[in-house]
Amino acid sequence: MYLDMQKGVYYAQLKVPKDAQPIVGKTAFRKTLQTRDKLEAQKRAIPWIQKWKAEIKTARLPPVERFKTQFEAQRASIRQLQHELDRPSQPMAKKAALEQLKSDIESLIENDILEAYGAQDAQELSEEQLMESQATYMLATGQTMPFLEHLDAYLEDSQVEQKTKQMKRTQIMDYAAMAPLVSDATHDTVRMFIKTLSKERSLANKTIKLHLSSLAVYFEYLRVEIGAVSQDRMNPFKGQKLPEVNRKTAAKIKRMAFTVEDIQKLEAELRNKAMSNKADDQDSALYDVFTFAIYTGARREEIGQLTVDSIKDGAIVIADAKSSAGNRTVPLHSKLKPLVARLTAGAKSSDYLFRKLTAAQYGHRTDAIGKRFGRTKTALGYDGRYVFHSLRKTVATRLEQAGVLENVASDILGHEKAATLSYGLYSSGTSIEQMRSAIELIDY
Repeated sequence: MYLDMQKGVYYAQLKVPKDAQPIVGKTAFRKTLQTRDKLEAQKRAIPWIQKWKAEIKTARLPPVERFKTQFEAQRASIRQLQHELDRPSQPMAKKAALEQLKSDIESLIENDILEAYGAQDAQELSEEQLMESQATYMLATGQTMPFLEHLDAYLEDSQVEQKTKQMKRTQIMDYAAMAPLVSDATHDTVRMFIKTLSKERSLANKTIKLHLSSLAVYFEYLRVEIGAVSQDRMNPFKGQKLPEVNRKTAAKIKRMAFTVEDIQKLEAELRNKAMSNKADDQDSALYDVFTFAIYTGARREEIGQLTVDSIKDGAIVIADAKSSAGNRTVPLHSKLKPLVARLTAGAKSSDYLFRKLTAAQYGHRTDAIGKRFGRTKTALGYDGRYVFHSLRKTVATRLEQAGVLENVASDILGHEKAATLSYGLYSSGTSIEQMRSAIELIDY
């Protein structure tokens, strides 16, 4: 139990495991909660128990890792002092005081490290302990820095959605497991990382490129925002050569568009599932979203996020897309009008258009039906080159084969136009009438 009562007053308490006692310096934690009410005591005890458990966890870490955590405040102080010392025209007296303060903090860190080894002087340490203590001292004083030290701050500053932040965190931590210090970020360690991703994990070059891009941006953050990297040091994550890919292998993994015959086969299968006696809400939702996709070319999540008031004056307003070009208004295909009429009947303007979809992590509403579509197309014999996103390729193909101008198709699909063209640089976009004529050419 974490609670104890003495003279009618509750105390929070936590025993320290024997292996952590030498580092923590006590056998148990104890703190008065200044209340006689048990429920209130339980509430007040929570932060103390969490804090003590964190201290025990830190105490059980290897020395280098432990001091990396314990001396975080000292590292920050030393960095701030060094920043002050690096200022030009610093008065001599103030500079001397700052240098003395910095020296005092470093001496305290050195003494604490020696004490952790049960020594008073570095000469008492073994060769292995000496090397380990020196690495610890460099970390504790900020002479070297853990690669992940500013990851949380970097991600907090990033103006991207939560799912993308989590992806970046995973990619950066992936590399840091191999090269834990900023000083370890070299051309050679990055080459090793690329080899691991390619050979051992069989990741495609496109995925490896995403890893390197996240790491390159984070490295620039450490250089520019934090000053943890010298300005003249090259970014090792940029300009890396990716593994050569066999053209036959590349052709096997290239995403493909569904043909008209494929669409007909998929439509029949999804319709049968939606109308089956065993159908559930997700079967009918998938069929509706699929139908919407083949006549709009919209991305799966763009469709899932549509609300009733996204349909205005016979057009679809797509907002908050993945790019500025993705935010667009496109006409509603005549084949979709009965579907939209059914979905909007009796609904409020703020309701989602596809109300049967269920929200997943990060607020995405189409992840579940995306997986369901994947199982369906696989059962029909389509391999990994064919995914829900292939429907966008199908729509683009149908528009091109119908002779629709590329700039019109770009406005329908929400693609960036080439910046070298006058259309891309100066045009406000094609008209609703132009897009309506083009969309009505889509037929299966």
